[in-house]
Amino acid sequence: MKTSSPIFLLLGGAVSTTLASSNVIDDFVGKGQIHVLNSTSYVSADPATDTIGCLTASGLLSKNNCATFTRTESYPYMLVSSRGLCTFHDKSMPNNKDSYYGRNTYAWHCLEGAKAGVEGERYYTINGFKYPYLCNGNLGCYYDIPDVPADDDDKRGDSFSVQEVGKTRAVQPVWQFFWGSHQMGITPGHLQVLWLWVPASGKEKREDGQQRRLVQ
Repeated sequence: MKTSSPIFLLLGGAVSTTLASSNVIDDFVGKGQIHVLNSTSYVSADPATDTIGCLTASGLLSKNNCATFTRTESYPYMLVSSRGLCTFHDKSMPNNKDSYYGRNTYAWHCLEGAKAGVEGERYYTINGFKYPYLCNGNLGCYYDIPDVPADDDDKRGDSFSVQEVGKTRAVQPVWQFFWGSHQMGITPGHLQVLWLWVPASGKEKREDGQQRRLVQ
């Protein structure tokens, strides 16, 4: 058995009733940053205390170097940075070799020429979440990282490259979280995290002309 994150175990009536504090789907539009929270529960996660970093333009996890991403307006809904389209299907990226079910999967990467929608890849949030946490594919709302990123001098902007993965603790790869009967939780020694969409301020319009609210 192999599946994406076990969020379906937590979904149900409680999502639409107890957590419906805002329409987070309206927040996932246009441009924004992706902050990463060290948490095993979207219910109790707190951006003020659980945030450990953000994603760079290459798709790596950094403590301070936050890139701006754009949500595509057409299906499949993907994310794009200044480096290109972002995907979990670039075979040049490292495998999650410590994971029983994810050992043949690849770390997230943003690059020119990447194909959209491979194996159902798409990005969305679920209305009823307390915050706009990003999911992908089939309810994959949690992600897998090997460690918390170390401090960096915050002077390099988005210059971190995939060649530095494993050579510096300033950036960490991010994989999808897979689990099953042989590995019920996060990969041993790794951390389970959430992706939080932090929109740019102001308002933007979708292609259909509908205006969507963006928050700080």
